[in-house]
Amino acid sequence: MWALIAFIGLGIVVATLIEINERKKAKKKAQEQDQEAKDCTTESCSNCSLLSVCDKEEKNKH
Repeated sequence: MWALIAFIGLGIVVATLIEINERKKAKKKAQEQDQEAKDCTTESCSNCSLLSVCDKEEKNKH
C-alpha cells in the first residue's frame, strides 16, 4: 500500500517539475523574442531576422 502511495507521489512530483521546466522555457523564449524585437528597432531591417516586426513598425511610422 505504501509503495502505491509513494509511486503516486513520485508521479505528481515529476509532473510538477516538468510543468515548471516548460514554464521557464516559455518565459525564456518570450524574453529572447522581446530582445530580438528591440534589436530590430536599433538595426536596419535588412540585418534583422524579424522582418515582419520591422515591416509593421515602418507601416506605423508612415
